[in-house]
Amino acid sequence: MRLIRFMTLLWLCGLSFLVFGEALTVGITPLKPASKLAEEWTPLLEEVGRRAGVELRFKTAASIPVFGERLGSGEYDIAYMNPYHYKVYSARPGYRAFARERGRPLEGVLIVRKDSKFRKLQDLAGATLSFPTPLAFAASILTQAELQKQGIPIKARYVQSHDSVLKGVAAGSFDAGGTIMKVLQTADPALAGNLQVLARTRLYQPHPFSSHPRVPLEISERLRKAFISLEHDATGRKLLAGVAFNGMEAADDADYNDVRGLELEKLIEAVQ
Repeated sequence: MRLIRFMTLLWLCGLSFLVFGEALTVGITPLKPASKLAEEWTPLLEEVGRRAGVELRFKTAASIPVFGERLGSGEYDIAYMNPYHYKVYSARPGYRAFARERGRPLEGVLIVRKDSKFRKLQDLAGATLSFPTPLAFAASILTQAELQKQGIPIKARYVQSHDSVLKGVAAGSFDAGGTIMKVLQTADPALAGNLQVLARTRLYQPHPFSSHPRVPLEISERLRKAFISLEHDATGRKLLAGVAFNGMEAADDADYNDVRGLELEKLIEAVQ
């Protein structure tokens, strides 16, 4: 009984530990609808788990804000999160980066229809723009910060997902929208073919895969090696292509100090 109470207390404090052989939950940030994410990520996670000798279980959330709440409560053992979320949740509950996509920095973009009358950033003054959520690091925070910096007033509308941004702009429901370059590059060609980039943000480190403090370091190291190994054989390369990755590389907590150096709270306050 005392052991049960002790484990319960640890869990409530975010300090729970893994039982040997227990499946690890992997939270994937909801850039797309959950069904599409599950279809893309489940085969890759199963293979990474096989190579690392652990069972990985796909999870996500209905929206980016809900995903953030779950990160805050330590719901995921492993999480693929945006750099803003990493800044926040590396502090508490203490997620630590161990791997990231190789060769594709994170880049926020403002998109318009190809037949749009908007040709430069200043043309957006007074326009209605869609964004995934206020807390989407590159798609919402950085793009709107640039608009604010240049004194360009807009009407912001939040549509919960990057897919919805692309579809809304393509359909003419919004004048423009904020997303990330990777989402645009990997979208259905029939959809992306109707869109073009109007402006870009500076480049940042891509989303990190991070482990909760309850995950033993030895397991994180095995997962890092397993992720990196994927591009070295045909099976792995096929699974990476399924999530539009060329490969993966090691990541470290210090890699995200550039994001920590941003006054993100002020940027977020400005876009909400």
